[in-house]
Amino acid sequence: MQRILLSDDELWRAIAENTEAMSALIHKQVELETGIGAQQDPRSRTTLTRSNAQKIDKFESQYHGFAAELRRRYPE
Repeated sequence: MQRILLSDDELWRAIAENTEAMSALIHKQVELETGIGAQQDPRSRTTLTRSNAQKIDKFESQYHGFAAELRRRYPE
């Protein structure tokens, strides 16, 4: 795993920002999947759903990386 060159405060801030962004995307994803407020055609909705899922995966991966770095720095 690649080391993350951020201070502890920067890691915590990144985790918080990451969590907020991921939560917003998940909320949007649920809206897309349930069709709430959907004005797009099904093909566009499918594309947006897939794009959001990829972004959520990226944020989740980053979150795990940030958390792993903090655990590495401060083992129990």
